[in-house]
Amino acid sequence: MRAILIDDEPLALTHLAEELQRLSEIEIIGTFRSPKQALKHILQEQPEVVFLDIEMPEMSGIDLAEHILQQLPHIHIVFVTVFDEYAVKAFELNSLDYLLKPLQTERLAKTISRLAATEIATGTALATDPVFKIHCFGPLKFERAGQPPAAVRWKTFRAQELFCFLLQNRGKPVRKEVLLERLWPGVDWKRGVTQLYTAIYQIRKQLQTDYINIQISNLEEGYMLELNGAVVDIEIWEKQMAMAPALNESTLPAHLQIASLYKGDYFGDYAYEWAEMEQTRLRVLWVRHIRQLAGYYMDTQQHEEAVSLYLKVQRVLPNEESIYFELMHLYNVMGERRSVEYQYGLLAGMLRRDMDMVPHPKVQRWFEAWKREGPVDADTE
Repeated sequence: MRAILIDDEPLALTHLAEELQRLSEIEIIGTFRSPKQALKHILQEQPEVVFLDIEMPEMSGIDLAEHILQQLPHIHIVFVTVFDEYAVKAFELNSLDYLLKPLQTERLAKTISRLAATEIATGTALATDPVFKIHCFGPLKFERAGQPPAAVRWKTFRAQELFCFLLQNRGKPVRKEVLLERLWPGVDWKRGVTQLYTAIYQIRKQLQTDYINIQISNLEEGYMLELNGAVVDIEIWEKQMAMAPALNESTLPAHLQIASLYKGDYFGDYAYEWAEMEQTRLRVLWVRHIRQLAGYYMDTQQHEEAVSLYLKVQRVLPNEESIYFELMHLYNVMGERRSVEYQYGLLAGMLRRDMDMVPHPKVQRWFEAWKREGPVDADTE
């Protein structure tokens, strides 16, 4: 998240910048003592948030905020001032927050959490109301503003895979040799090049037919996909994950909204070998976040909510032994004996069927102790 700070007092400006850098990952792209200079820079850079003083000799912060919001209504405004008499006027301008000097660390931290949660909830972490969005979680889909996501009817499966490969490498040149090696392995050069040209033509024709402004540029030795303003769901999700505030009762809805964006594995409906590494990386991030949410629910005695999250992970990762064990722990705490036995049976069956293995010794020991003694501690070996 990028910010611009404005205050005619240099010491106050420096202190605010230092506190923001200490308490958050907000990127400060400019500090100004002159409101007029700041306005020019704000209109050019379009930061996500502006922190500004109200009492300034050149122009009041209230007037400056009005100028900003007239032209860039999506920008968040946070007023920082020694006077509280402007609070009503500040909130009439729909400012995000109003901080009194001298700054209190705890109060500023709350503002930062509120700012992050607002960015996530409105989707402005990456773009404001994008005209075109590409969905990569699950099946590939395209979404226009105001319309539901829809699958694309590609001419051939190879054209679809080539588009997906170029999309994964968006903004980067990809050599023809790489494309032929990944998508046409074992095919002789001349035939492979012909099929590559045909697939590129089919992609361009499809994009043109659907009035999609994504461009496949010809380079000397290959091609490059340019989004031209389109956004990709995985980028939105990753940026919102990075900006997520600390998990607590007030920020829980924002975290649940982030988790809901993961609709399935990256290109999960297709067996693209070249996508497996990225698929695994994104999946690990998602599971880590789900575990964090489940841990919060367990700490707050909301066990059924934690179970629901782990069951969702289990559907996506049916071979992940640790998820079965987490569910066994939860059902143990909830006193649901049959569910503990059911999860162990599912785990043993999956391992025997898919891997010709048995549950990990730790899981076996826990289950045997549980059968003998009834409810046991989660850490029992």
